[in-house]
Amino acid sequence: MPYVEVNGANIYYQAYAEDHSDRAPIVLIHGATNDGQNDWDLIAPELARKYRVFVPDCRGHGRSNNPRMSYSFKELASDVAAFVRAMGYERAHIIGHSNGGNIALVTLMEHSDAVQTCVPQAANAYVTRYLIEREPKVFDPEWMAREAPEWLHEVKRLHNEVHGKEYWRDLLWLTMKEIISEPNYSPAELRQIQRPTLVIMGAEDTVNAPDEHAQYIANNVPGAELWIPEKTGHNVHLDRREEWLAKVLDFLERRGN
Repeated sequence: MPYVEVNGANIYYQAYAEDHSDRAPIVLIHGATNDGQNDWDLIAPELARKYRVFVPDCRGHGRSNNPRMSYSFKELASDVAAFVRAMGYERAHIIGHSNGGNIALVTLMEHSDAVQTCVPQAANAYVTRYLIEREPKVFDPEWMAREAPEWLHEVKRLHNEVHGKEYWRDLLWLTMKEIISEPNYSPAELRQIQRPTLVIMGAEDTVNAPDEHAQYIANNVPGAELWIPEKTGHNVHLDRREEWLAKVLDFLERRGN
């Protein structure tokens, strides 16, 4: 299994297709409590028809270790930038979903030199009261066991083997604490972005739509494109897979160079 050491962490990743000398690769970043394969296994092979694609497990997720028992978007964004370089590239198209969308956005803000284009999906650029009130309830183990047992089972399945049977509790706590703290980018800061950006959010995304996070990002990032498909929830890449692929590939073809 392929691993690479990045910022002191042992990062597991999957690679699809051979190098395309005329275009940057794609890095797909998974969401909270997930891993790369579980989030992107239906998407990566399709993108790999035209691009080299990398799907890492973020530190502390899946098969990647968590030596400092940490979880911060800035650390994970630093990992993404270092991962791009470790794979032998100067820049990559950074595509992330949910917390992975936050990581993609933070990578764009803090490490723009490693970004060719950015596609943050179901991301937020700042923390709202709604998130502060919602997330501690959703990431509570008792709530998960009662209201979302399939999700809880999946979190354990993806992490128990590598990290131990009780690590999932730490992961929930670390994740929740970061979600209600970061990121916090002002309109002025977002206006400094100079990389092509496509912002995606489902119109019925219960996490991000109420506070119009996608609109906030797209309205402030210069030249950003915005796609909010109707009757679609949090997982646009899965619920609207064919349309998602068409939209993303079109964006990369038009603005990727």
